Amino acid sequence: MASAKSASSTPHPDGILSTLPESTSRSPSPALPEIPTANLDLTFSFGPIFGQSNGPDSRVENVQKRASNVLKLTQENEKLKEELRAMTARLEAAERKRRELDDSKQKPHYPVQQSS
Repeated sequence: MASAKSASSTPHPDGILSTLPESTSRSPSPALPEIPTANLDLTFSFGPIFGQSNGPDSRVENVQKRASNVLKLTQENEKLKEELRAMTARLEAAERKRRELDDSKQKPHYPVQQSS
């Protein structure tokens, strides 16, 4: 029950075991058309996934965000300067009042005598 073309498990020159009959495993392959290679850009950036974009739009957004932050800080600085001026004025007024009180305590007060 053996056929003339028996399948053998002989090693192929590439190191792969072949289970094909020897007559088919040694025949040259027909010429295949060449498959054109695609010019694929396989570079990938995780920036868009994490919300970091390096395009011109993101630069404009960053500049606008910084300008907004500078404006907020300038407004806060002006507010703090006004508060500082008010506190300084209150402190100077309190110091003046204390000096006046100290001066009035140091000066002897002579009771005014009425002449009869």
